[in-house]
Amino acid sequence: MKICWFWYELKLLLADIARSVRLSEEVTRVSQHFGVLTIEFSRWLVESVASAIDRYDDVGALVRER
Repeated sequence: MKICWFWYELKLLLADIARSVRLSEEVTRVSQHFGVLTIEFSRWLVESVASAIDRYDDVGALVRER
């Protein structure tokens, strides 16, 4: 009876380990996706600010010419 209980506990442990590995892989994928989104947003923000500064400089140049 103890051997049967041991195999049952071992199967539960292995199933738990497999579940933890799958969950860890999923968390890693989500984390990587979030990282990519963060990088893309940062790039967009920097480009938007640079564009706004360029427009402001153009307007300032037109005002100074008058």
